[in-house]
Order: sequence, then C-alpha cells, then structure tokens
Amino acid sequence: MPALSLRQKLLAPLVFCLLALLALTLFNAYQARSKAYEARQQALRDFVDSADSLIAAIAAEAKAGKLPEEDAKATAIARVGQLRYAGGAGYITSITTDSVVLNNPASPGINGKNMAGFQDAKGSYLYRSIAAVGASAQGNGYLTYWWPRPGAKEASEKLAYAKRSTSWNWDLIAGDYVDDIQQAFIATIIKSVAALAVLGALLSLIAWMATRSVLQAIGGEPAVAAAIANRIAAGDLSQTGLEGASHAPEGSVIAAVQRMSEQLRQLVTRIHDTAGIIHRSAGEIATGSLDLSQRTEQQASSLEETAASMEQLTATVHQNAENAQQASQIASGACAVAERGGTVVDQVVSTMGEINTSSRRVVDIIGVIDGIAFQTNILALNAAVEAARAGDQGRGFAVVAGEVRTLAQRSASAAREIKTLIQASVERVDAGATLVDQAGQTMREVVTTVHNITGIVTEIASASREQSSGIEQVGHAVTDMDRVTQQNAALVEQSSAATQVLQQESEKLSRLTASFKL
Repeated sequence: MPALSLRQKLLAPLVFCLLALLALTLFNAYQARSKAYEARQQALRDFVDSADSLIAAIAAEAKAGKLPEEDAKATAIARVGQLRYAGGAGYITSITTDSVVLNNPASPGINGKNMAGFQDAKGSYLYRSIAAVGASAQGNGYLTYWWPRPGAKEASEKLAYAKRSTSWNWDLIAGDYVDDIQQAFIATIIKSVAALAVLGALLSLIAWMATRSVLQAIGGEPAVAAAIANRIAAGDLSQTGLEGASHAPEGSVIAAVQRMSEQLRQLVTRIHDTAGIIHRSAGEIATGSLDLSQRTEQQASSLEETAASMEQLTATVHQNAENAQQASQIASGACAVAERGGTVVDQVVSTMGEINTSSRRVVDIIGVIDGIAFQTNILALNAAVEAARAGDQGRGFAVVAGEVRTLAQRSASAAREIKTLIQASVERVDAGATLVDQAGQTMREVVTTVHNITGIVTEIASASREQSSGIEQVGHAVTDMDRVTQQNAALVEQSSAATQVLQQESEKLSRLTASFKL
C-alpha cells in the first residue's frame, strides 16, 4: 500500500469526520423512522384494542340479556364504524373469519361481500392475510398492503393492525399510510446530506487552505525533506534527481534544507581541497624537516668541532698572553739595565781622562756595543712586526723575546769585557774619548728604543689579555650555539614527527571528505 502524502494525511481526518457525521445522521434518521413506525404501530394497536374493548362490552350486555344478540351485533358494528383515528382519516373495518366485510366506513359498497379473492396493488390477498393473522396463536399482528389515498390513483403503502375479537369471532383491522414516514425519512436524509455537504465544503476549504499553508511552509511533501536529509546523512550532497525539491518556495523548510545542503557541499569541497593542500604541504614540510634535521645535525657536529678548536685556541692565546706578560717584564728589566748602562757610560765619559791607556781598546769594545745596539734595533723592529702579526694568534713573539734575552746576555758579556779592557787600558782612554761620547749617545738611544720596545710589549700583553678574554667569550658563545643547535635538532625531530602525524591526519580527512558525493 503506497504511503499517504501530507495533503492526504491532513484531509483524511476531515473525510473520516464527515463520513462519521453522515453515518450518525443516517443512523439518527433510521432511528427516527423506526420510532415513528413504532409509534404508528402502537397507535393502531391502541385504536383496534379500544374497538375490541367496545365490542366486548356490547357482547357482555347481550349475554346479560340487556340486548338481543343481533341488535347487539348491529350496535357493535355501527359503533365500531363510527370510531375514527388520525384526525378522522383512520377507521376500523369489521370482517368475518371467512373474509365477508361487515363494515368498511371508507368503502360501504363492499359491505356484505366476500373479499377473500381481493388483491391489493402489489397482488397480495389482503383479506386472506387478515384472516391468517386472526387465526394465528396470538390472534393479532401487523401487516402491510398497498391502497390508494383518497383522491389518488397510485397506491401507497399502508400499515395495518389486525385483531380477532373473540366475542363474536370478528377480525378488526385499522390501517394508516406510512409513506409519509418514508418521505420524512428521505427528506431528513436529504437535508442532513445537504447540510453535511455545505459543512464539508467549508471544512474542506479550510483544510485545503491549512494544508496549502503547511505545504508552503514545508516547501512540499515532508517525504521530500526526509529524502534530502537521508541523502545528506548518507553523504550525498549533490541533491540531484529529487522531484519537487527544486520548486520549494523561499523560506520553506525544504529550501532551508537545500541551502544547508549546498553550504555543506561547499564546506566539504573546501575542506577536501584544504585537506589536499595540507597533505601536500605536510609532505613538503616533512621533506624540508628531514633535510633541516640532517643539516642541523651536521651543524651541531661542526659546532662541536669548532668548540673543541676554540678551547685549544683559548689555551694557546692564554699561553701567549702569559708569554707576552713575561716578555713585558723582561723588557722592563732590559730598560732598567739600559738605563743603568747609560749611567755607567756617563761615568765612563767623566773618567775617560784617567784611563787614556785603554782608549784604543775601548774603541773596539764600543764598536762591539754599537753592533749589539744595531742588532737590538733590528730585533726591536722584528718584534714590532711580529707584534703586528700577533693580532690573531701572537705566535712568534716568544722567538723575539728569546733573541732579546740572548742579546741581553751578549750585552752583559760585552759589558764585562769592556770592564776588563777598560781596567787593562786606562792609558788608552784618551784615544777613545770621542768614541765614548758617541757610545753614550748611542746608549741613550738604546734606552729610548728599549723604552719603546717595553711599551710595545706591554701593549702586546694587554692586547693578548683582551684577545684571550674575547676568545673565551667566543668559546662560550660557540658552546651556547652548540647547545641551541642541539635543542633545535630536537625541535626539528619533534616538528618532523608532528608533520608526519599531520600528513596522516590530512590523509584521513581526505578519505572522509572523499566519501561525500558532491
């Protein structure tokens, strides 16, 4: 059995109510007809019973000897014939048991005649039926026959009540037309059906308008909305092939569901596209993360090596700084020695007159001292060059410092020889007085040069200390960079793992969105 539409479901109660009202109206009409028929039967029965009681009373007077029997019968027939029913239209006919009419007030022409062979308009033997009722065990009963109304040609149905009066065995019958009951019944039905038709038309109009309003609010049959919802639930967002869905008015439920489906379709499409982009981006990120992880590991390894090298460099620079400090101290000592040497030379100049005998020998010794001074000057220049080169590492300065120490030793040895020669050649000093003066001047230059060398060595020592401190800071920075690089490597590994998870989830999202039909 096909499912009913919403319109049919909404109109079905109205139809059922109208049918129920029609059935109730018919039932009431039938009940009214039955009651009217029963009332008509009771009225006939009471009318005939009254006639029977009248005959019984007259018969009792005859038996009592008050009236002769024949006179009593004639009186009874006359008296019964005068009885009227239904405003004078109804009467009682008296008949013998062999169907001879004793008195028919409406048709006196048949009085005294045997009507056993009489048939009504439908062919029924009326008087035979009356006799049969009177002969029955009850002695009374109802029967119907067809008889024309006064002045009418066509016969009408007539209800009759027949009863056998036991006083003289007469059959009494009284009848009444019942076609008016049927006519009233039909008229009642017609009026009721007309009223129901008008009421049904009004209710149908109201129901049609209500149904139309409901359908407009829904946008069509609820089955269409249910079909759309079921297809959305099944993942079909295309909404194609749904009859009636495209004609849903704006603002209706179906239109709203269609808009929701369209927006959901667009959303799923964007999600599907975005999932694809995320999947591809996650793949690229994963590849980049793997490459970055490898590079970070290489960088961490390089930083470890750099850190080790910086530790070695720090140790070397620290040692150079210590050597520069020692060289500075030695240069300071050499400066003091040179100053004392200058003082001694001044003393020698003042006593040159007393050691004339050693002047020639002094000249030679002064030459040696002059050569030493010359070499010291060259070494000082070399020390300056080496100090300039030691801006990064300061290597080689130890060599210069060693040469300085060697020259200092040679200067000390020459000083001892000078002292011996001076003691041995006091007499020859005069010849070398001029040379001694020159030696004094040279010694002062040496002192000045030694002062300069001491300043340079001091600056080198200071620069070495600063360089050592800077390299230590660089070492700390490299160590920090190594630690940060290790942390970055760990973060890159975490990022790579998260990227792989994101790639897997994007694949799942792509599979989920692919299950929708767009």
